[in-house]
Amino acid sequence: MIKSPIKKIYDWAANKANSRFSPLWLGILFIFEIALFIPLDAILIIFCLENPQRKFLYASIATVACTLGGVIGYFLGLLVWDVISPYVLGYLISFDFFDKICAHYNLYQNWAVFIGAFLPLPFKAVALSAGVCHLNLLHFISFVFLARLCRFFLIAKAIDVWGVQIKIFLDKYLGRVVMALGAKVAILFTFFWALGQ
Repeated sequence: MIKSPIKKIYDWAANKANSRFSPLWLGILFIFEIALFIPLDAILIIFCLENPQRKFLYASIATVACTLGGVIGYFLGLLVWDVISPYVLGYLISFDFFDKICAHYNLYQNWAVFIGAFLPLPFKAVALSAGVCHLNLLHFISFVFLARLCRFFLIAKAIDVWGVQIKIFLDKYLGRVVMALGAKVAILFTFFWALGQ
């Protein structure tokens, strides 16, 4: 029987979750979330389901690693924007629209970062745009950490309460969950493209 790519990811994550280096694997995945296109919430759930006694340890590791990954994304946005902005501004989005977005982001930066890091939105967009708009770095780190702490500990607590039901649901609907998470990226980019027109 040929396994689907999603099933292969599930089996790979389950295998890593059962290794003695599982905390290290999880940390590496969440630090490099900025460059990965796999649903890391689902990975955290798999790790927690495979080792329920370590669920809060995994949530802690994911929080710290994801915050570090956010800092990497922030500096990528900060440094790369100077190189690519001449090819983006005026072509993909207008100067006025960009200035408005940055002004709003700076005005509501703490809430914007918290909501963007807490909700199932593409975290890459949150981190990169924070650097592009030169948000306050310490505030960015603080609110990313707080949002991810809340989000990942809610996942760990959900595993604690509904672990068996979640495993049954994932086994049955994992493909649809991954497709839905992928669709959110397309929707977000389409939304910002439409705003820029």
